[in-house]
Amino acid sequence: MNAVAPLSDAEARKGGVPVVVFPHAGGSPRFFLHWTGAIPQARLYGVTYPGRDARLQERHGDLPHGDSLVGLARSAADGIMAAGLAGPDGPGRAAPVLVGHSMGALVAYETAAALAARGVHGVRVVASGQNPPSHRVDTALHRDTDEALIADIVRQNPAAADLWEVPELRAMFLPVVREDYRLLETYECTGAVVPDIRVVFGDRDGEVDPVRIGEWNDFSAEQRAPVRCAGGHFYLRAPDTQLAELVRAVCAESTSGAPAGAAHGGVRR
Repeated sequence: MNAVAPLSDAEARKGGVPVVVFPHAGGSPRFFLHWTGAIPQARLYGVTYPGRDARLQERHGDLPHGDSLVGLARSAADGIMAAGLAGPDGPGRAAPVLVGHSMGALVAYETAAALAARGVHGVRVVASGQNPPSHRVDTALHRDTDEALIADIVRQNPAAADLWEVPELRAMFLPVVREDYRLLETYECTGAVVPDIRVVFGDRDGEVDPVRIGEWNDFSAEQRAPVRCAGGHFYLRAPDTQLAELVRAVCAESTSGAPAGAAHGGVRR
């Protein structure tokens, strides 16, 4: 199956700029369902990683481009092109906006690089809640105990604590999260420069290094100040639409050529 699919039937019927969301480690595009209808000038699509939802029986090792985060991104680029969301430049074609949170930010960036290598120009990336690609992860939790891995998940996302108390859910989902952690902790950046990256993070996000966050500009042809949103690592959890509002501004810029002022810095409250 194609890993890239519309978030809803209504989104599939819409016109406008294709927006493709990439979830966090262990996450699903369903995390972004509250965005449906929030960005009128966009068609919302999501990337489903192996091991969850409709891809429950698949594993990262099944991917055609290699068992790595870059391989996952190149497979996502396959899916975006197969869905007709990107292709050779032409009149009236709007390049997709790729929106990733946490691990998904790195996958979105590498997907943009893979699309550029295939001749797709003008792809914009919105990278949320993640340090720059040059920032090496110095943990190896994918090789640690279940307890240590769950403790890290809950530390970042306390709202998920109850899920890990249920043995059946723990047995089903923990191997999937462990594999996502493996991709993140063994990630090797390609170093590609893509056309445009907007960086967003929560002003209470302890996962992001506020000193180094600006180094995302090393991987973007456009140089932009990071945007701070109000909240922690999962500031964008439903019903929050701070990030959706920023993406809406990026889409408006894509269709009108006007600058998306909300994407150039400051704190959103």
